[in-house]
Amino acid sequence: MSGRRRNPRGQGERLRDALLDAAATIVVDAGNASGLSLRSVAARVGVAATSVYLHFKDIDALKVALADRCFASFAAFRDRAAGGIDDPRAALSARCGAYVRWAVDNPGYYRLMFGADVPPLMDDPAGGESRAAFGALVTSVARAAPAGEDPTRLAVLVWSALHGQATLRMDRPHFPWPPLEETVADLVRRIVGFA
Repeated sequence: MSGRRRNPRGQGERLRDALLDAAATIVVDAGNASGLSLRSVAARVGVAATSVYLHFKDIDALKVALADRCFASFAAFRDRAAGGIDDPRAALSARCGAYVRWAVDNPGYYRLMFGADVPPLMDDPAGGESRAAFGALVTSVARAAPAGEDPTRLAVLVWSALHGQATLRMDRPHFPWPPLEETVADLVRRIVGFA
């Protein structure tokens, strides 16, 4: 143990944030969530493993909280990419390009968000950061798609293609990929159906 000082009474959120920061470091170092455990997080922060249970009931709850944090970072990056773009088609392409760029730049987080280690809780249709991210894609597609098209169906197709681009580029970095922005713009144009 590292002799970490206790937070003053009423400031337990500091420990929660420190635990999430430690979990994030473990995920980044491993490139995925395989090394993530309550014990490894506690050890990195310098607290007893039982202290983690004050903030997270189990490892799945910790993963969901970390994934929510990752989705918030992703959403901010995606939204900045389309900031100031008035044309809905150009905004959609920019947002989709940002999706793949963020994933490639943050492979550990991306694999936690969408990989096999993600708890089933992330698939809850009631809400959460992952559902908000998909909802934003549906909205962006709806603004850009031709009239009469189902934006949810198109968003699923776009998401599938973006996920493919992201994971392939992460797992095959030495393949002679064409420029990311051009590739993403082309696939979005073809899937959504605008010239």
